[in-house]
Amino acid sequence: MNFEKEIRKLARSNYWQTIYNANKENVNLQLFDNKSNLSGPQLVFLQWVQTYYSLYTDLAQKESQLLTEAVIEDDERANAYLAYRRKKLELEFFKYQKEKQQEELKRKHHFKHEGKVSLIDVNVGE
Repeated sequence: MNFEKEIRKLARSNYWQTIYNANKENVNLQLFDNKSNLSGPQLVFLQWVQTYYSLYTDLAQKESQLLTEAVIEDDERANAYLAYRRKKLELEFFKYQKEKQQEELKRKHHFKHEGKVSLIDVNVGE
């Protein structure tokens, strides 16, 4: 039996997604008997429950045409989608950072009157 495969199957199940969602809504249902000192398997399970919650939320909000129920149900396809989503978010973050830097440069180098720009072709060969 593949441990991670079984954990993921449980984590994406309707039952555990409902329990997790209820906890997010402060209904106070406990996922585990112990409230602290979670074991390694419990932490892995929680990671996957959160991940699948995120995927099901994206699916419900139609975040991407690439994400379907079939993708979520297939571990390899879900991994590929998660990698795609992570890369997309990274690119959006870097784009935001670049725009923010450009705005800051404009603020620092703001001139009262915009100057005129002219171009001159210079041929230094021959």
